[in-house]
Amino acid sequence: MNRVYPKRIRLFLFIVILAVISGCTTPTVNPPSITREPSPGAITPTPQPTPTFTPEVPLEYRVDVNTLKGSEILFLHPFTGALAGQYEEWSMRFNQENPFGMKVRVLSSGGMDSLPALIQSENPQVILAPPEYLSFGLNVGWITPLDGYLSLHEWGLSETEQQEIHEMFWLQDRFSGAQSGFPALRTVYGMVYNRTWANELGYPEAPTTPQELLEQACAAARQNNRSVYLEKRGTGGWLLSTEPFHDLVWWYAFNARVLPEKPGEPIQFNQTEVNDTLKFLRNMQAQGCLWQGLNPSPYGYFSDRYTLFYIGSLQDLSFQQGYQQSTESKDEWLLIPFPQEDGKPFYLTTGYSYGLLKNDPHLQMAGWLWIRWLTENTRQMEITRVYGGISLENPFKDSLLLPELQKHFEGEASLIPLPGNPDWLVIRRPIQDAFWQVFHLAEGQSVEDVVAELKTLAEYELFRSQSTPTP
Repeated sequence: MNRVYPKRIRLFLFIVILAVISGCTTPTVNPPSITREPSPGAITPTPQPTPTFTPEVPLEYRVDVNTLKGSEILFLHPFTGALAGQYEEWSMRFNQENPFGMKVRVLSSGGMDSLPALIQSENPQVILAPPEYLSFGLNVGWITPLDGYLSLHEWGLSETEQQEIHEMFWLQDRFSGAQSGFPALRTVYGMVYNRTWANELGYPEAPTTPQELLEQACAAARQNNRSVYLEKRGTGGWLLSTEPFHDLVWWYAFNARVLPEKPGEPIQFNQTEVNDTLKFLRNMQAQGCLWQGLNPSPYGYFSDRYTLFYIGSLQDLSFQQGYQQSTESKDEWLLIPFPQEDGKPFYLTTGYSYGLLKNDPHLQMAGWLWIRWLTENTRQMEITRVYGGISLENPFKDSLLLPELQKHFEGEASLIPLPGNPDWLVIRRPIQDAFWQVFHLAEGQSVEDVVAELKTLAEYELFRSQSTPTP
């Protein structure tokens, strides 16, 4: 028997397990049974038209927008700075101009770590979060699918309007079979790379395979090992990072698709490419072609030539530019696509989407209208510029980045969208721990041992998250 639990408890699960707990079912409407009376005699029946039955429109979509006057909703997002300021400005404009007489209040959580707790305590109607969070919320039951709202006759989106957003971004928010989110912001990850230094080392072209990247990293390390500055010795190669997303990028570089792209598929650690990736990094370490800095920020190390490259995103460009200017560096640098084993470099893309929380039908409709207003074309382009992201329609549209940043983005390359798989919320920390272990192997421990431990731990954590009883 399915049990219905209070919303606040369901939200509490989001903070405790951050994984998929239960699925969603779609209600069906059965036609009423028709009882026929026995015929009194041999009578030729008159042909009747076949009855048709129209399913009743769900309650949440049968809201008269004229009844929304005086309604107030809360929009919760994780950003600070310019993005937070933009949303505040827009909420004031919306409150003054919208014809429905509704109000929007905006709240920043100050980061993703505190977002789940505020979802529980503040009861927002709309949130901005990564696709995997929204997929989780849809599975658990506190995110409402947007399919019905998108198809509304007056307040939905036409097929043409939906096609203004690239299909890959819609699919990131459709991992669980329904539209859990509306694409809002997307970025790309690649390598922040010092082209001038690479040219001086004898490499006029950026690396396109991991092996070429290793060769250039080792050349930079050898040069720094001969530096007259002692603090530079032992540096120069790849600036080590074991952030979960960075770890995943390395696996993609070796064509290891660990994270399933469809629901119900298991995490794929049993791949030769998984071991090959970790052995490659272990070999890079053994040759002295990577190093770990004390400062978690890469910008200073990069501008002072302590590292030839580091894994970064479009959001790193403005910060890196600031450091280059402060040190008066003349080096040419840019974000290049990540090298891949088959010689076809790629960027990995992820980001944030708008999610609509289950609530009173009137507040849900109000939340949808706010999302609909935010995603109008001119506002969508403006928020993308403020974020420093890529176009949702054309991921490499030149005009979206500020001119002074566009020159640092190589652009055209294969684009791989990170699946909005909620299992990522569970396995990312075990993956980070495994990558750390690879660089700190105990005596007698092998890469194969690390992968076996990772597989066991990941399976245990996923089982524990999925088998935890719903209160």
